[in-house]
Amino acid sequence: MRRVATLTRALLAAAALALATLAGAQDVTAAPSVQIGSRAFDISRNLRCPVCTSESVADSSAEIAQQMRSLIQEKIDEGLSDAQIYAFFQARYGDWILLDPPKRGVHLLVWLLPVLVGATAIVVVVGMTRRWLAAAAKAEPANPADLERVRAALADAAANPDQRDTGDATGEDG
Repeated sequence: MRRVATLTRALLAAAALALATLAGAQDVTAAPSVQIGSRAFDISRNLRCPVCTSESVADSSAEIAQQMRSLIQEKIDEGLSDAQIYAFFQARYGDWILLDPPKRGVHLLVWLLPVLVGATAIVVVVGMTRRWLAAAAKAEPANPADLERVRAALADAAANPDQRDTGDATGEDG
């Protein structure tokens, strides 16, 4: 029993030492992380990372994103406004760098096209529904030959009430 307790303590000490070693280990090749202010963080949330295009500069861990965050902080320290910082990045990368690009030119078309398609679809559906309802309300003139055949069938049914019609066109019971 004493031997198991000693072995358990030794294993726990080795595990603690391993965890302490791993916690103290640092990657010396990693770029130093840039501490940025809340304004710089807000600006970097609206800029797209050039490497990982689905992430903002604030969310990306790519080296270019870290450089962009530090550049944003430098521009803030220089006294530039948010609009001037956005214009700085737009001049270098184009409107693509903004996660919410300005709604002009092709971007305006992308924003307006779904609205135009939806409005057109509503107009087409309303027009087709009105035509369908108008056509349903309009009485169709009956074919004189069909009217004569129906009148003859009604007269025959009134003259012979005990004879049952089976719906056979030949008139024979089947």
